[in-house]
Amino acid sequence: MPNKTMEELEEFMKKADKAHELVSLLKSDDMNVVKDTQDKIDNILANDWEEEDEEYKTRDGFSKSCISKIKDEPTPTDSGGVIGGFPDMPSDQAGFMKAVEEDANRRAENRKRKEEKSKIRREKGNEHFKNGRYEEAISEYDIAIKLTGWEVTLYTNKAQCYIKMKDFDKAIEACDRALYIEEDFVKGYIQKSNALLSKKSHKEAVECLQLCLKNCKNNTPLVNNYLKKAQMLLDIDTANEKVVNSVTPENKKEFQHFLSKLSSKKVFEATIASELLLKSLQQSSINIELFRALGGIEAIQNQLIRHTEHTLHVNLFNILKCILCADKLTFYHWIYTDPTTSLVTHAKNEKYRMLVLLLLQKLIFWDSEEVVDGFLEFWSDDLMRQVFAACFSEKETKAMSVLILGRAIRNTTFLARFKNEVIEMLKCVSNYIPRLVEDDIAEQKTWIGGLSGLSMTPIARKLLDKSFWTIFLPLLDFLHKQGKEAMIDDLLAAGMNFTLDSTNLVDHGLGISEKLVGLCGNPTFQKAPLLLNRVLEKCPNTFLAEDKGQFASLLKVIRSQSDLQSDSLSTAVKLLARTTAKSVQARKWVVKYKILDKLLDLLECNTVSKDSSKTATAILSNAALSCAHCYQDESVCKTQDTNVVDTMLKHAKADKGLAIQQNAAIALARLATNSAPMLERLRDLRGLEILHSRFSLPEGSS
Repeated sequence: MPNKTMEELEEFMKKADKAHELVSLLKSDDMNVVKDTQDKIDNILANDWEEEDEEYKTRDGFSKSCISKIKDEPTPTDSGGVIGGFPDMPSDQAGFMKAVEEDANRRAENRKRKEEKSKIRREKGNEHFKNGRYEEAISEYDIAIKLTGWEVTLYTNKAQCYIKMKDFDKAIEACDRALYIEEDFVKGYIQKSNALLSKKSHKEAVECLQLCLKNCKNNTPLVNNYLKKAQMLLDIDTANEKVVNSVTPENKKEFQHFLSKLSSKKVFEATIASELLLKSLQQSSINIELFRALGGIEAIQNQLIRHTEHTLHVNLFNILKCILCADKLTFYHWIYTDPTTSLVTHAKNEKYRMLVLLLLQKLIFWDSEEVVDGFLEFWSDDLMRQVFAACFSEKETKAMSVLILGRAIRNTTFLARFKNEVIEMLKCVSNYIPRLVEDDIAEQKTWIGGLSGLSMTPIARKLLDKSFWTIFLPLLDFLHKQGKEAMIDDLLAAGMNFTLDSTNLVDHGLGISEKLVGLCGNPTFQKAPLLLNRVLEKCPNTFLAEDKGQFASLLKVIRSQSDLQSDSLSTAVKLLARTTAKSVQARKWVVKYKILDKLLDLLECNTVSKDSSKTATAILSNAALSCAHCYQDESVCKTQDTNVVDTMLKHAKADKGLAIQQNAAIALARLATNSAPMLERLRDLRGLEILHSRFSLPEGSS
């Protein structure tokens, strides 16, 4: 391991110190002592680094040290300058350490050369792997291992090849070797668990990953994801065993007979079996569990690949739709059989594309967020490309792909993976939205469901904002005429989300607000007042045109409701305040149709404080403001009973900081200005002093 070279060198130096203590014995005239000392030094230093160069090789295959590599030199003599069989062997510590350092440098250079050769072999192996030449890849990795045996990734690369070749035992062996070298190598545990899962050894895979969590401190989230899958498969094994043991032998035999027929190579026989099996599965959840336990999902996968007959495929997809959303374990069992290849193959065929989309749509709208997120994680690039293609094809599949996309992109991981494809699909959707009114009701329903889902993500709202508000009013009118209340509610929900960061709503605010006022009077459309309120917030200059029919709808809402917690009443009174501020005709209608009396009744019968709800406070505050607008007309003030002063003064004395306090004061000021009796009544109630104290009016002001 290159990153451990210094550590190894330090360890080697410690061993060298031990060897140096023995050097003096090499001067002995007793050849047995010399030979014994040589062996001891070899035991200390010889096996430290494995060397491939011939100059370091010996018969037993172990690398020898610089001390022993010339131990077969001539026998020493007292006069030949040879000490203990080694010519010019330094007997002092400094000389010995210098020899050791030179030896270490030679080894480091040799290591570097081998690492470069190993890298070349590893890259060749990777190229073979990419092209499916797994045996050739293993050969290259083996050569690289001989050069640098400490590189653990070479062993896991081999393991990947063996898994592809379905030689799982050899894959496990390769991973074990990697983990022997590096105990905290996360990839080694993961690849080993993959091989164990492929062998159906789910319990051993769980234990392997649990050991990984114990030994490895890094990549815990990644390991937990793999452990979750392994644990789920182990749970499926346990559940399957329990189901099989719980049914009668006759029931088990009957299902095994069904499965044998379903797996038949004869199309007619498999088709009949699929029809009978579907009826049986629809009758009982126990049957679904038994179907899973006896290998039914694998049988379907095999038949989808083996046969091309349309009726059989329709039946098989209907079985999948029936069983996958009925049971969580069955769903995960299907996911872990790797159905991507089959789905992609069918999606490429226009005859079967809708079957795939319907299945995806069924699965993507599971009640469990956890299950849906797990489903989206299994999506492959090829599967996404087919959904992408469906968006650009005929209208029916286009609508279904939009519905699927609307749910899928709420998953941040999915959106990050396929962001470019999603943007292109959204551009296609944006271009098609203006033609929605031309579609039939069924497709419109799918589209609206898709738009409702898309509206939950900022990227979709940004790209679809203009086209959505362009079609919103025509589509709302069309659905209202058709009496499609549920679809209207979904459209209003989408509109609620699109208002969050819209830049195009202001161009359509008036028309939309006028339409929404009419819906506010219908309790079925509970989202109408909420959306209308959003529209009014985003379009501050929006108020109703002086159209008697439109204004009558607004007055109808106000006249029919008295609940201070009503969103419809709150929004209607808010719009009334805005409209009466700008329209003389609106103020006349408020008086003529006795809406002013309704507003005064609300103000007389209710009070608010800082503890009141926002809805109640808004209703009474806008009611007081609407009255104040009407009191601009002197004739209106003169027709009012002086008791109105009592009502307004009550609200003018409300908790400081509430808007109703100011609005009631404005109404009182206009009443007193336009009517002497009103001014007199205000003085009798010491209202002027109250207003002075509440609003800190300067001396002499009135």
